[in-house]
Amino acid sequence: MSTKGKGIMFSVAGGVFWGFSGVVGKLLFDEKGLTADWLVTSRLVFGGILMLVYAFCKNRGKIFSLWKDKKTAGSMLLFGTFGMMACQLSYFCCVQYSNPATATVLQYISPAIIMLLTLFMEKKMPEILDMAVLVAVIGGVFLMATHGDVHTLVLSKKALLLGLFSAAAVTFYTMWPVKMLKRFGSAIVIGWGMLVGGILLFPLSRFWEVPGKWDGYTVGMVAVVIVIGTICAFGCFLKGVVYLGPVKSSLFACMEPLVSTVLTVSILHERFATADLIGILIIILSVTSLAVRDVWEEKKKEQEGECGVIS
Repeated sequence: MSTKGKGIMFSVAGGVFWGFSGVVGKLLFDEKGLTADWLVTSRLVFGGILMLVYAFCKNRGKIFSLWKDKKTAGSMLLFGTFGMMACQLSYFCCVQYSNPATATVLQYISPAIIMLLTLFMEKKMPEILDMAVLVAVIGGVFLMATHGDVHTLVLSKKALLLGLFSAAAVTFYTMWPVKMLKRFGSAIVIGWGMLVGGILLFPLSRFWEVPGKWDGYTVGMVAVVIVIGTICAFGCFLKGVVYLGPVKSSLFACMEPLVSTVLTVSILHERFATADLIGILIIILSVTSLAVRDVWEEKKKEQEGECGVIS
């Protein structure tokens, strides 16, 4: 498989795993009484340990090399705090206060933020499609939050702010660790990022005080959140970042809101108003259009290159 094909495959898989884990998390909150901060702490700590064990078996003593350089050590602390911890905590808190589909779609505006930041850093002017996507995303969030009435906030302020904050955190953890990923590999970077974020959450979540009702079902669902929704999801997505870069990988992870919405309706039996569905559709289609454009432009350049070689 080509590098581009691998990047697309990993990015899409990461999005699917994330969407699934949000629904499982909601079931744990509603049916078993677990809290978002405790679940996030456990998934980051245990997920980080498992990822580092895998990295150790693969790279032996190299997993500690990241901490020998002050610059990369500082970068990792920032990644663990404002990337892993901030993203996961804000996302699952939004799930707890609303539903997985709403939290996921709000988080999915991150590609539009990444696009704007990339244009700014590269000192490029946005194209018409870029501006149209930005306006559409804002309109979609507006519909979801107010159902079209500026005087009414249907979505709770807490859920809305948490969802928007999670989008900002996704932007950070997508763009920040690119150099570290290429230098140390995804397993080491993800493993340490999770462990750092989880340890920092210990005092807030009071991790030693285990909430909820525990049985085999609870243990199984927590394991799914840790293995599928954390290790597999982050591993696949950040592997996609290595192959495609932060902009394209975030766009190809568009399966996350689709999966989350379908599972929220089918498994959690949540009902959405027409305005909600329109808002969700607008956000998904507008952001996905950026991915379609990038693929088309890249294909066009390849064809022009081939024509140039032939001539």
